[in-house]
Amino acid sequence: MQKTKTVAKRTWHFSHPIGRFSVSGNGFSCPTSVAIAPGGILYVVNGGDRVGAPISKLTIDEEFLGDFGAEEFTWQSGIALDKDGNVYCADAYDHFVAIYSADGERMGQWGEAGSKEGQFRAPAGLAFDSEDNLLVVDGLNGRVQKFTKDGQFLSGWGAPGSDDGQLSRPWGITIDQNGDVYVADWGNDRVQKFSPEGRFLLSFGSTIADGGQLDHPSDVAVDSEGDVYVTDWGNNRVQIYFPDGDIITGLYGDARIFSKWAQEYIDALPDYIKAYQRVDPTEWIEMGRFYRPGGIAIDDEDRIIVTDGIRCRLQVYTKDKDYLVPQFNL
Repeated sequence: MQKTKTVAKRTWHFSHPIGRFSVSGNGFSCPTSVAIAPGGILYVVNGGDRVGAPISKLTIDEEFLGDFGAEEFTWQSGIALDKDGNVYCADAYDHFVAIYSADGERMGQWGEAGSKEGQFRAPAGLAFDSEDNLLVVDGLNGRVQKFTKDGQFLSGWGAPGSDDGQLSRPWGITIDQNGDVYVADWGNDRVQKFSPEGRFLLSFGSTIADGGQLDHPSDVAVDSEGDVYVTDWGNNRVQIYFPDGDIITGLYGDARIFSKWAQEYIDALPDYIKAYQRVDPTEWIEMGRFYRPGGIAIDDEDRIIVTDGIRCRLQVYTKDKDYLVPQFNL
């Protein structure tokens, strides 16, 4: 049954889950980041101990297309796609950005450890701007740096701290239609918004009890109407805000059915089938919730993909711009 939520003249439908736990092949190991290519092609970063490779390629309809990057990262983190469809992935431990073709062929890498311009200390989130320059969240240096695609330093902003414009172990990043930049300021429990040049505009994730509080936000994305989605890692939810930072609502996870891959796996194991038949129906609600959601991405159809880390799956929502609320209640 489709789960629907309508708030502030906006409607979201839960679509389907993707994946299951697996250390190789068609599944995930603690997925942390996701990027979407045209045609519903997903690239997912596996954060756990994965035998196959840290980056999985699949379709949004759960067709497995392969893994790549085996033994080429120590601590893979953010992922982004350039205009040519090439895949960029950061290594937060070895302080570099690796480049792959859309088919997973390694094309090179750049970056080195340090705190000077152009150097990294735990690079995390990645995002390309309209000019196809790459913005890199430089986590332990508390800043954002901008590079050409081949790694030439262009500019940067930010410093460690908690004041406006300062960052504490930032992680995810996204860029809206106006070129403004949103950064998930993990250590400060907030999201900060900057101009394309890095000028501080606003922050949100309030500490007052208005429903908009954040606990270690890990990633951020913006839909076609400018609404801002934040994976609220510590609170096991996705918070949705107006562009000015006012809270709209939250998504808490609705995967109360198995994904295709999970169902195939369970169907092959009679003991698993018997075990799930004994599960109390009320427990299915809890099993469908997010548990440490990490990454989030939104495509041009406003399909929202969330990496549900500990549960080793993705959850997919759609935003419905033409939905009419029924004039009756059940």
